[in-house]
Amino acid sequence: MIQEKLKILKDNNVIDEKTFDEMHEVLKYLKDNKVIHEEDVADTFITHLAMAASREKSGEDQVDFVDEVIKSEIVNSSEFDQAVQLWEEISALMTVNFPEAENDYFYLHLVTMLQSKG
Repeated sequence: MIQEKLKILKDNNVIDEKTFDEMHEVLKYLKDNKVIHEEDVADTFITHLAMAASREKSGEDQVDFVDEVIKSEIVNSSEFDQAVQLWEEISALMTVNFPEAENDYFYLHLVTMLQSKG
């Protein structure tokens, strides 16, 4: 499913070829590091990451910060430190730098994936 979504986004010029390739690198990284076993588990995260990269490249408005209650739940989860480390590793694969507000959403997705893994 995620492969089809990425292809549709690329074919409709929502994301560029570089972003398309980077999303495949991120998926490979997540699988190789056993964060996920099936690509579709990362569907929401990868879709968000691709769209965020596209927004950053086009200079679109930034997203709002995550609600403080939700952010508190993310930060207090036992998976948060692992999610931060994982995001640092994943973001190193990207050619785009994301604003802090966007990073909080990535932490949310990663915490959710890590929780579903256990």
